[in-house]
Amino acid sequence: MIRALYAEDDPNVAGIVRSYVEHFAPDWQLEIVPNGTRCLERMAEGGLDILLLDLVLPDTDGLQILGELARRNDPTPVVMVTGHGQTELAVRALRAGAADCVDKTSPQFLQLVDIVKRVQARHAEAGSKRPATAAVAGRHNIALIEGSTALPGSIGEFLARHAPQFDLQVIATTSELNHFISIGAPAKAIIIGPTPHQNKPLEVLRQLHSHTTDLPVLIVSARSDGETAIAAFKLGAQDYILQKADYLTELVFSLNSILRHAETERQNAQLQKELATLNRSLEAQVIARTRELQALSLRLLRIQEDERRAIARELHDEIGQLLTGLKLQLEAGLKAAGDSPLRTHFTEATTTATSLLEHVRMLTQQYRPRVLDDLGLQPAIEWHLKQFTKQTGIEVDFAADLPAARLPGELETVVYRIVQESLTNVARHAQAKQAAVAITHDERQLIVEISDRGRGFDLTAALAKTDSLGLAGLRERVNLAGGRIEMHSAVGAGTRITAEFPLPVSSPS
Repeated sequence: MIRALYAEDDPNVAGIVRSYVEHFAPDWQLEIVPNGTRCLERMAEGGLDILLLDLVLPDTDGLQILGELARRNDPTPVVMVTGHGQTELAVRALRAGAADCVDKTSPQFLQLVDIVKRVQARHAEAGSKRPATAAVAGRHNIALIEGSTALPGSIGEFLARHAPQFDLQVIATTSELNHFISIGAPAKAIIIGPTPHQNKPLEVLRQLHSHTTDLPVLIVSARSDGETAIAAFKLGAQDYILQKADYLTELVFSLNSILRHAETERQNAQLQKELATLNRSLEAQVIARTRELQALSLRLLRIQEDERRAIARELHDEIGQLLTGLKLQLEAGLKAAGDSPLRTHFTEATTTATSLLEHVRMLTQQYRPRVLDDLGLQPAIEWHLKQFTKQTGIEVDFAADLPAARLPGELETVVYRIVQESLTNVARHAQAKQAAVAITHDERQLIVEISDRGRGFDLTAALAKTDSLGLAGLRERVNLAGGRIEMHSAVGAGTRITAEFPLPVSSPS
């Protein structure tokens, strides 16, 4: 259903249109009003899908109604209904925003229903894509730069009658123009007349835009000069109006249009500014939360290392000492048993105690090798590689070029764990007979590389697995230490893991 309003003062034409609509578009709701005043009153009530507007009405004309609807920011599409010889006015109506135009004296008028359906459908489709347009309610100060007296008088009189929302300020002399510019051109829009003081309109336009580029400017010209109009638009003019009959109506249309556009631009700029502020706030919150999570993860790793250190100390100082004492007692019992039958039992018990003691020592080193705390990173890795080769049969080439001074304790622990966990992966998955560990450094960073020539694997698939924390754990540990890790692996081509850590500035190389 289409709800249409038709403003038509000729009752015969109105009757024909009503009969035509009832026959060809019975689902329409058509209202007919006889003049411009009633048309504007009904449009203000709303609830209409389209306006059919006679170009000439008893109390006003269609162009002025278009101007008023533009001032109200009314989005209802308008189809202008013209008569014979009104082609020029029709063109001006289309330029002023009418959606279509139909001559009621031509056979085309019989297609009015199809034209309205087409316009309404096009308007509905464009509505979803049309950006919100700002309203231009309130009063607006318009500056007119013109040296003559006739033009300001005619424009001022027309605005007072048909567009009272505009307050016209006339700038008649060069000194007034210079003062106007010096105080920041306080106006919503500027009209440059045909004779703006001693300068030409384009020179005044260039002078204005050398001080402010945001203020909308339109030019009223007495000459139909296409080159001048093009030059004006290139210099930033929003419109170029030829001073012909009824040009004042066009002037009002243009002022409403450029003010609405300027307000839309201002609101968009404000929204972009608010959006940028919101984005900065969200980014700051994300950074803060990320730092909190990193601090929490780092604290968990420290707690884990402290627990490992405590367990290792307990195993060494308590369990290890007890087992050592037990072994000494069993060895004493074995000596006292002589050749008695108890000798066999003491021998088996002593062997078990020796095995337990060795196992506890191994657990102690795995939890937290004391050599790492006592002697540093390189001796700890050398000790671990010896144990690794002994347990797995995999030979490891080790090359180390560490700073002369010891690294911070946390960095030594991270590097040791990276080497330990990477070699564990080699033993479990690589099916390699050899591996290599290299540690180097320069003035800014420590570089650790663990590689093998084993069977390799699909790195992308391995990282995508959620049930395996090995590679993800390596990456997390390196990231928490402020480092960067790169992993390279391919099926049949081995694996290489490279981790880089920033060195403390005060750390001597």
